[in-house]
Amino acid sequence: MLNRIPESSPPSFGAPGSGEHVQDPFGRDVDVQRLWKAVVRRRKLFLWVFGGFFLLVCLFTLLQPRSFTTAVKLIAGSSGQGGPVEQGGTQLPVLNALLEASSAQSSETYAELLQQTPVAAEVSQNLGLGLAPEQLLSHLKVKPVPDTSILTLAISWRDPQTSARIANEFASVFVEHERQLVARQADTAIKFLQQQLPASEEHMRAAQDALATYEVRAGIADLQTQTKTDIDSITALDQKRQAAELEATQAAASLETVEAQLAQTSPTVVGSQSLAANPVNAQLQSQISSLRVQLNAARQQYTDDHPTVIALKSQLAEAQRELHSQPDQVLAGTSTIPNPVYQQLEQQAASLQAQIASAQAQQDTLAQQQAAAKPKLDQLPEKARRIGDLERSAKAAQDIYDELQRKYQDALISKTTAISDIAITQAADPASYTVTPNVPLNLLIGFGLGLILAVASVFVTEFLDDRFRTEDDIRERLGMPVLATIPHFDAAEWGENPWVKPLSVEAFYQLVAALRYSSNDPPRTIVFTSPDQGDGKSTVALNTAISIAMMKARVLLVDGDLRRPSLHEKLNVPNERGLSDVLVGLASFSDAIRPTEHANVWVLTSGKTAPNPVALLQSPEFDDILRQARERFEYVIVDGPALRSIVDGLILSIKADGAVLVVSSQKSDGRAVAAALQKLHSVGSINLLGVVLNGTKPDPRENSNYYLGAGQSISLPTKTTGS
Repeated sequence: MLNRIPESSPPSFGAPGSGEHVQDPFGRDVDVQRLWKAVVRRRKLFLWVFGGFFLLVCLFTLLQPRSFTTAVKLIAGSSGQGGPVEQGGTQLPVLNALLEASSAQSSETYAELLQQTPVAAEVSQNLGLGLAPEQLLSHLKVKPVPDTSILTLAISWRDPQTSARIANEFASVFVEHERQLVARQADTAIKFLQQQLPASEEHMRAAQDALATYEVRAGIADLQTQTKTDIDSITALDQKRQAAELEATQAAASLETVEAQLAQTSPTVVGSQSLAANPVNAQLQSQISSLRVQLNAARQQYTDDHPTVIALKSQLAEAQRELHSQPDQVLAGTSTIPNPVYQQLEQQAASLQAQIASAQAQQDTLAQQQAAAKPKLDQLPEKARRIGDLERSAKAAQDIYDELQRKYQDALISKTTAISDIAITQAADPASYTVTPNVPLNLLIGFGLGLILAVASVFVTEFLDDRFRTEDDIRERLGMPVLATIPHFDAAEWGENPWVKPLSVEAFYQLVAALRYSSNDPPRTIVFTSPDQGDGKSTVALNTAISIAMMKARVLLVDGDLRRPSLHEKLNVPNERGLSDVLVGLASFSDAIRPTEHANVWVLTSGKTAPNPVALLQSPEFDDILRQARERFEYVIVDGPALRSIVDGLILSIKADGAVLVVSSQKSDGRAVAAALQKLHSVGSINLLGVVLNGTKPDPRENSNYYLGAGQSISLPTKTTGS
């Protein structure tokens, strides 16, 4: 008596098992032990994906040019201003407004100013790099240190020495640019004063000559004290009025210059730009992975010349070309900030406008005071009054000239002593650099990502693979009992005849025992069918018959596939007489059956090709053949046709005591098996005994229980793709 081997297949994905569980991307529980077995089963895919990805990372890391980065640190903020000052500023309002605006700028503002084209152009010219400003700026990275006024200016280059030279030159040029921004305002005042000084000097000398000439002609050398006081008072008022007029004129000239600069300056500049990974790359990579999985699956079923394989190759190549054409990163967003130069110019314009308004108001007040004091002078004698007028004019001209000279000297001092509000705190050192790519880090990341990608590929392939691989797959997805699991063996183990060679295998003993003890009244006439051609049903039927015969039982093997018979080829027997000949009356049952080289195994081949197999199988003659077979043999094993597109298998299953569905773990998918079961279940009289899972690949690391002693032999197929 044969005993059925205990079932010990591991649970499939999503089913409870004894191992540890994790969540998969679809929210289901995954048995870690089952996942490990899937990795072992698909170890070639795992090694290809992992090895390919890791090799790409290694090649990318080793072939990528090395880049050395050095950094210089600067501190941003007002450093003061040289020259004469009044209440913390210079005597020039334009310069005072500029310094006040500069001291309030943030680190981010200086970082943006540092990346302007003029600075990069001057650095490239000074060092003879021969690069356009945009090209040089691509090697620059400026990063403000949070909550401080410190800027980090980093340059990436092919060697650390050049990187440090460029970084230090960038810092020096920027410091000088900021100093020149302060000095440029003094230039405006100097140009105006240079235009006014010659005219003022000429006016002063003319007034002095007129006074001297009149004193000589009038014979008057001095005036009385009272007259002198009145004249001095009028002179002081006139001096103040002219000084106010000069101040208004100077401010108006400066205002005109500032407004011209405002018209050429943008109110805002780009503050920062953020980059993000290109989402198209992720979609293309996902599409490439899916196409590779589909291509691998197609190659298992078709040759490389099949249209499906060619189409998948073309789609994969197109997706890879599209991925290579996409940039790694795209611009995610930009932010704008107020242009600091524009704000400074606006503040200067406002200050100058206020200065002009103040000077004009002062002129009006002084004019009123002069009008009030003029009657006193009218009372003086004509000569004294004339001398007073000349003295007043000469004194006013002298004072205006002296004031212009003083302001000119102040402007020169402000220009020559202008100090930048940016200072270098730490220069770039060629010995202190960072280098990219970081080979150890890249290899470590590539190793980790390669493992993750390989495991994900195995999991996705396992998830998309709709074939039945274990007994648990059959039970969970079909709800059918599994009679036996037939392993797959390589053709090299079988020698010349791959169909009937002795091999000690327990799988068919398990199948025979399951059929024998499937019910209280064991079936004697059993039909073997399958969802489609090539699932191995004929080979399973043949070896089942041989296994039963080894238990000293007479077995008749009937080839019920009248369309595509194969048993006569597997048993090497002639097929000139068979089932079709008996059904049409050309031969008798006794003449058609013939013994085989296996003891207790007889065969009824298909016979000549029949024009209408369905009509023959439904005829009373076929029922008579089954009756005679039951009388002469203990078991009748019928090799039926596949169920995909014909009803022959259903007719045979109806007439037999039971039917067995053979499912190929290498070929049968869920849809084909479900369609076959639906056909079998659609006929209530069919006794579906169970499912045989054919062509499984046992785990080579585990001890197999298939093999028995040397004295026991059984026939087993090597080609599970046969019928």
